[in-house]
Amino acid sequence: MHAMQYEITLPADYDMGIIRERVATRGHLLDDFGGLGLKVYGIRERGVDGSTLNQYSPFYLWHDEAGMNAFLFGGPFSGIVDSFGRPAVQHWTVLGFEEGPAFGTPPVAAGKHVVPIPAETDPVAFLGEALDGLRVHLRQDGAHSGALAVDPRTWQAVRYSLWTGGVPESDEVRYRILHLSSPHLDELRRGRQWDQPSSAANSTPGSASGGPAGH
Repeated sequence: MHAMQYEITLPADYDMGIIRERVATRGHLLDDFGGLGLKVYGIRERGVDGSTLNQYSPFYLWHDEAGMNAFLFGGPFSGIVDSFGRPAVQHWTVLGFEEGPAFGTPPVAAGKHVVPIPAETDPVAFLGEALDGLRVHLRQDGAHSGALAVDPRTWQAVRYSLWTGGVPESDEVRYRILHLSSPHLDELRRGRQWDQPSSAANSTPGSASGGPAGH
C-alpha cells in the first residue's frame, strides 16, 4: 500500500470558497477510481484549527501502484497541474492501517503527526512502537481510521488519521475534509504490513526461489 500527499499553499487572502467549489464539482470523479483506497480532500484555513496558512492538501491511500501511476501520469493529476502548477508529491510506504470505533460514520476532519526516526534508533523497533501508538490513538471516540507510513529517504514516520469530530491535539496538523472518495476502502489491508512474506522467509539464499542474500 502507498500513501501520497501534495500540499498547495495559497495566498493569505485567497478565497477558500474556490477550493470548496472545486471539490463540490469535481470530487465525485474519483469515487470509482481503480486502485484508490481513499482520497481525503483536505484543506487548512488560516486562523482555523491553529493553521497559519491556507492550503489545499489531498491525501491518498493507494491499494496498488498501478492506480497511483494512472492518476499521476496522464490521469486526473493533470487538472491540478493545469490549475496550480506541478506540486511536489510526497510519497510513503504504508506500514499499517487500522479502523477506529467510528469507522462507519463519514469523517469530517483529519490529523497528521510527523516524527523523525533518530539515526541512532533501530527503525524496526521504533516503527513497531509507532504502530502500537496508532492503535492506541484510534481507540478514541470519533476515530474513523488511520495509517502509519514511512519515507525511507528522509526516515520520517507519518501518522495520518480521520475523525468524525474534533482532531486530538497530538495531531499538530489538522484538516477539514470537504469530500472523501473511498472506492476500494474495503480492500486496504488492515494491521501491520512489513512482515516478510512466507515464501521469501522460507527460501534459501541463492536458491531458485530466493535471490542472493544482502540484496
